[in-house]
Amino acid sequence: MNINFGKIRKLIFLAFIVMTIGFFLSAPIVFAATVPGAVNNVTAVAGDAKATISFTAGTNGGVAISKYIATSSPGNKTASVTTVSPITVAGLTNGTKYTFTVTATNSVGTGPASAKSNSITPTAATTATGTTATPAADTGTGVGVSIPNGTNDNAIQSGASYNYIQYVDRLYGFAMKAAIALSILMVVYAGFKYMTSRGDSSSINEAKDILVSTLMGAALLMLVILIGNIAGLNTSIWGI
Repeated sequence: MNINFGKIRKLIFLAFIVMTIGFFLSAPIVFAATVPGAVNNVTAVAGDAKATISFTAGTNGGVAISKYIATSSPGNKTASVTTVSPITVAGLTNGTKYTFTVTATNSVGTGPASAKSNSITPTAATTATGTTATPAADTGTGVGVSIPNGTNDNAIQSGASYNYIQYVDRLYGFAMKAAIALSILMVVYAGFKYMTSRGDSSSINEAKDILVSTLMGAALLMLVILIGNIAGLNTSIWGI
């Protein structure tokens, strides 16, 4: 099978040009980072002097969520998690009725509080014939479904909601990584072709052409990233 390396080189250059344009189109996502959106579907289940709070994560505001905080009412008892639902709030008073709200925090700040959860009343565990009764919530039995945030915040997560710029930003981050991987592959291939040329001048020249074209494309990609860093763009959210 004959491989048309001339067309491959043109496609590589075209890909770098498209990514350069896409870089500046998606850059506003960095400057537009905001506090997280409100957490949804907050549901409380009572325990013995504690409550388990489930919820569904909202939008992250363009940067990773660092923690979720649940707050009781009354008492302002709080507890937090660094990843996802649920949160266990301890130190509650048995026999007292509580509701809960949840907030999300990222590097920009803390987002608005969620709507109040259902009302629950913690109850001391009781035993009967050697078994322990499990306290139930006053109202509601639903359990929230959480969406992972994790550390790789530039991944597109199933079920999460994104605006247009955030979606383009994540797709573009993936394309940047793919371009870097392709550049490395082409350099390795050029080296292999050179080493196996056995003195054939046409093979040697072809290997050199592939290497030069790939290095020029890689240099252009690195220049785009450098310009972005100088301009203050946070390209680290793409993991590069």
